[in-house]
Amino acid sequence: MLADVIPGFWRTVIRPPASLLAGLMPVLALLVLPVLLGMKAIFPWYSGEGLSGFQADYLTPLGLAARLVVFVGGGVWIAFHLSRGQHRALAIGGLVFFVLLDGFFATDLVLSLDPKFHSSGFGLYFLAIQTLTAFAAIVLIRCLRSSPAASEKSLLGSLFLTFLLCWAYFDFMQYFILWSGNLPARAAWFARRSEGAWYWLVLILLTLRLVPAFLLLFPPVRQNGRWLIFFAALTLAGTFLEIGWLVLPELDRPAWAWPSYAAASAGMALVVFGLGSDGRGTARRQEQDAHEST
Repeated sequence: MLADVIPGFWRTVIRPPASLLAGLMPVLALLVLPVLLGMKAIFPWYSGEGLSGFQADYLTPLGLAARLVVFVGGGVWIAFHLSRGQHRALAIGGLVFFVLLDGFFATDLVLSLDPKFHSSGFGLYFLAIQTLTAFAAIVLIRCLRSSPAASEKSLLGSLFLTFLLCWAYFDFMQYFILWSGNLPARAAWFARRSEGAWYWLVLILLTLRLVPAFLLLFPPVRQNGRWLIFFAALTLAGTFLEIGWLVLPELDRPAWAWPSYAAASAGMALVVFGLGSDGRGTARRQEQDAHEST
């Protein structure tokens, strides 16, 4: 949608792999089904116990299901129509729709795992994770299909650095605001994620995010296709860890949560690499057709 709204050279580089990824929206719809079927086991607010006021009206099984259907259904519809070609008006409306409802999506599926935790910046933080992850997948698909030109590598590297810095800003500001406000109830959410193995996971995650950001400051690295592929793979691995850091400490049944979480994440990663492999095959077929035509 951004590629259809903002003109420039970047559109020709970003839009083709972005269109491939947008085609995965139906897969997201399938992955949402287990959440809908397992709401009682996943969400502590399912019975309504301990909820009052707006929370009692908002956190209901029917309400969550309805919001997920609207968000995923709207996303599938927009992706289908944008796949037919550039549509600026639809892209503008779709961006408004996505950013607004994505905040509900993040609140429903992640933040509501702890009904006592509130963060006004969580939606933007989650959006930063999503955009960074999507761009990493775009970089992988573009670089695996064929070797990008020097100008394309420079563009991809610069945008990659931008998304990494945006993630760092929104991630830190959420923590900083709660810490500076001296809010013990909300700080407990972070405390659970900084004890034991989670502490080491945070260090690994920061390494996977900040080291690539630092190295991308240097033009020789930023304009190197192999470095871009390596950083994209590290970013996707970091997202796998980060979503686990957000979700798993709140679940009461980690014995079944870990395998299902790992299977879903690995499946999505295989889809991304499959798209990249398909792209290489498509490029080779196009080169072969051009050679035969010549």
